Amino acid sequence: MVEWKPEWMPERRYHAFVLNEDDLKAYPCWYLDAAHSIPPWTPLFIWSWTHHQRYGDLWAAETMGLPTCRGTDWREVDGCAYMCPVLVTDEAEKRARSERFKQHLQSFVTGYNEIHDKVILELNRSYDRFKAFNPDQAGLSELYDHFEQVFHFNYRVWGLHSWMLYTLFAFYSLFEDLCREYAGINDTSPLWHRLIRGFDNKMLEVNRTLWKLAMDAAEQGLDPLIKGTPDREVLNALEENEAGRRWLHRENGFYDFVRTHGWRMPRVMEFNAPSIIERPEQLFPLIRHCFERPQGMEDEASRAEIVRDRLDAEAEIISKFPPSERSWVRKLMELTQQTGIFAEGHNYYFEHTSHALMRRAALACAKRLVREGLMDDPEDFVFLLPDDFRRNLLSLRINFRPLIEERKAYYRKYSLRTERPHLIGRLSDDPQKAMEYVLAARDYVMLKLTVGSRTLISRDLKADLVGNPAAPGLGQGRACLVLDENDIAKIKDGDILVAVTTYSSWTPFFPLIRGIVLDSGASLSHAAIMGREHDIPVVVQTGEATKKLKDGQHIRIDGERGAVWILEDGP
Repeated sequence: MVEWKPEWMPERRYHAFVLNEDDLKAYPCWYLDAAHSIPPWTPLFIWSWTHHQRYGDLWAAETMGLPTCRGTDWREVDGCAYMCPVLVTDEAEKRARSERFKQHLQSFVTGYNEIHDKVILELNRSYDRFKAFNPDQAGLSELYDHFEQVFHFNYRVWGLHSWMLYTLFAFYSLFEDLCREYAGINDTSPLWHRLIRGFDNKMLEVNRTLWKLAMDAAEQGLDPLIKGTPDREVLNALEENEAGRRWLHRENGFYDFVRTHGWRMPRVMEFNAPSIIERPEQLFPLIRHCFERPQGMEDEASRAEIVRDRLDAEAEIISKFPPSERSWVRKLMELTQQTGIFAEGHNYYFEHTSHALMRRAALACAKRLVREGLMDDPEDFVFLLPDDFRRNLLSLRINFRPLIEERKAYYRKYSLRTERPHLIGRLSDDPQKAMEYVLAARDYVMLKLTVGSRTLISRDLKADLVGNPAAPGLGQGRACLVLDENDIAKIKDGDILVAVTTYSSWTPFFPLIRGIVLDSGASLSHAAIMGREHDIPVVVQTGEATKKLKDGQHIRIDGERGAVWILEDGP
């Protein structure tokens, strides 16, 4: 019997995957997914996460036969996501799953590139079909079908997402196990971090393309106009300028960039902000930022040095293994290195595009309901669930105002709750046992992306804050707290970014910063991967950075030892 604590209790249960009594009985503990769901999500997004992401994790683990874990289960508590791996306890079942899992891993060993390209092709074919649909000109039944197809396809997106991540993260963890045995290192070691950096990824490629677009605008003499015009007026001002029109409409120009890379929103995991394809003017703050860096978004000499350093690290680690095993160890190392590339690029192919398409489909439905006088603001679609649309979109009879006001008030209330329990369930008072359960399940994604096991840091360091080392190096500067995407413009050259987590849409600002300190995260989190590629020290999993550090404090960060010191209080 588990006694409910008041802070665990959801205020409302309005869909099937809100935490309930059965969930407390069935699982030993539920972990807060602070890396994704802080700040809390809107009702439609948390519905989507607990239905689609949950399906993807469980489907992928079952399909590949993950030996010790049937995937991650998910529940909502007032806008926040809680997760728990489903442990396989029967030894005969483990053995049977292991055989299937070995066969699955073998297919990746022999054909990873082909598998990757096939998955991306499947996604892009469906995306292209959805993008070609014009919701503003569609009939009501066509729009209904489009909404159903886009939302249903998100199950497939998350299934493929977890299938790829579980597989690559398994290689990453298997290679870490070997390195722990033969080289005495793990994924918090500086040598490990040197081994898995120095690679391109999709987000770096997109940022370089945007930088080239900005430099082209500067060559055309458009930078004063773009710098001196408010975001909402820049496009009109450029249309009135001959060089501006050419820059906007030419091949590989501004609008080509928007059509190709604009299916992205400021917060990857949400529906409540316009995508770039909806409001292209969102790119101008980033373009102005590029003007300030005519030397490029990356230091080419530094990148070359990172690559040379990685080759040295590869040779050092391979030398630790017996010569007879080095061939297959090198193959395992190469798949481990692919993990970071995929982990960073997958946001672009999976979450960004699918969520932007889901937003467009639901927003178009809401506009029809507004036109019929059944709701007031189409942006309120985030307070409706798919079944709400299903029961009203074709019949057009139900006044949604009372339901929207009720859910909006609920959302406002839970959004103000700054304290959320990190653990819920019978092991909530014993974090060590709770972590032992996660380690027994070997849920690779949970361990390497969201939760991460804590490394013991020496007290001799006398640090003000400790966490896991995630990218090597030392950094010193002004702490800049970024609690959500609206704060990102606060970052100044030389700052140390302090956040709960970071998102791929923040990547263009990484060249400005000298370090990152996170409440959450692990070695394959976005901040860790991009910090290593930008040669920025990163400390993750501190648990309290955003509470303990303040804007403007002068701090020092050690990315090799996972320590942070407060040097001076801010103004």
